Amino acid sequence: MKKKTIFLFLALILPGLVFVFLKRFGKNEFAIPVFYQHSADSLNAACGTHYGQPYHVPDSMLLKSGWQNGRPALFVVDSTVRGNSEFSRLGDSFEASAFQVINVTPPKINEATYSRWCSCVLMVKAPFNVVLMDSERRIRGYYRIGSREETDRLIVELQILLKKF
Repeated sequence: MKKKTIFLFLALILPGLVFVFLKRFGKNEFAIPVFYQHSADSLNAACGTHYGQPYHVPDSMLLKSGWQNGRPALFVVDSTVRGNSEFSRLGDSFEASAFQVINVTPPKINEATYSRWCSCVLMVKAPFNVVLMDSERRIRGYYRIGSREETDRLIVELQILLKKF
């Protein structure tokens, strides 16, 4: 009878102690990757440019888009994204001032040239239609809004990014 009491006591108390220990001393942190932090060689070869390392979104594009310094931004490459229910769900998840949404309007060029321009400046390729940039002008992610899983991933990564900065 005494052994059963000891085993029952350990079976009930031990998981509680582990939980309290992990809650008190553990740290739940997730890192969002920084794209092109070490090299942009594939971009340089495809676009015929010579970007330094690490890659940052060019000032010329940010000035034209009206980016406010120090705020994360979502670059919307596809104009049909704004009317999407998944995009409105994204807006409902955050305050309006938390990040900036920038529509990438094509310069007065044809569709093929616009696609090449997007792939050279933001390095976005199909099927992705949204690019996440942090406050230091580094690309943090590519997303396909319209897919629930991708929108959920963007919401989580934005929460992490906003908490960190």
